[in-house]
Amino acid sequence: MEKEVQQSFLVDIKFLRNSTWQGSVKWLNEDKKQNFRSLLELIKLIDETLETSQDNAVAWEE
Repeated sequence: MEKEVQQSFLVDIKFLRNSTWQGSVKWLNEDKKQNFRSLLELIKLIDETLETSQDNAVAWEE
């Protein structure tokens, strides 16, 4: 059984240009902030973080 890992993000949308978002995302669980140039880039950043967190999660046997 996989352990559920929770992550919190603060997304700051600064501009809406070329029919997409630009801004920054801040990880609240870590001291990390990253700018993004499109909604797709934002989704990829968050997805990579969640995949990495699940790979590092410890699954305890019951």
